[in-house]
Amino acid sequence: MMVDTPEMNYNKGEAQPYAKEAKDYTIKLLEHAKKVEVVYDVGPETDNYDRLLAYVFIDDVMLQESLLKEGLAAVRFIHKPNNTFEDEFREIQQDAEKAKLNIWSHQNYFQTDGFHPEVLK
Repeated sequence: MMVDTPEMNYNKGEAQPYAKEAKDYTIKLLEHAKKVEVVYDVGPETDNYDRLLAYVFIDDVMLQESLLKEGLAAVRFIHKPNNTFEDEFREIQQDAEKAKLNIWSHQNYFQTDGFHPEVLK
């Protein structure tokens, strides 16, 4: 929730840059997890596409925060009132941006209207 990773099947089945890294990172965390919890915020449990709006904790560490710290995700698609951690997520993202980690090593990787592969060439 509120965290957008690069997509595996973005355009004609092609993965966006860093999609595989984000997927592999998440799978590794889940495969080694002793405990996985899903926690809902205060608003609706799904969005208008019927996607779950929840925080995922892997061994008491929030997956969304981990992906942001690694520069494998961006804060996007805020669904108020399900935005309890929005400020914290934005701070974590800013640190990853400053460090130019992964997606943030490319200026304008995510733009307000989405992903533009031409900026990475």
